[in-house]
Amino acid sequence: MKSKLPKIQLTIILVAIAYFSTLGAGLSAVYGGLISLMNTGLVNRHTNKQKTTTMGVQASVGMMAYSVIMRMAMVVGLTLAGYFYLELNAEALIISLILGLIGFLMDKVLQK
Repeated sequence: MKSKLPKIQLTIILVAIAYFSTLGAGLSAVYGGLISLMNTGLVNRHTNKQKTTTMGVQASVGMMAYSVIMRMAMVVGLTLAGYFYLELNAEALIISLILGLIGFLMDKVLQK
């Protein structure tokens, strides 16, 4: 049985954190990586819910739309909170977030 742990995503996030730690922005990279991991958790939660629930096509599309809107709102809200409220380094936050999302995609492609 294959592990559902996002290994590539975690590896990329840890590399980004290590790199930005040398530049003094490690906390910002950790925050960006955590946002991407939360996004992964929500994707997995909604995917598992769709697999276990019997529903029609229309309900499935509605659930997918709800998932996308919720995840985008979460990502934007947490990113803005990190930048404006926590005053984190924007470059480290955004780059580690994007690299984490790329790692998520790589994990999904390689799990098939």
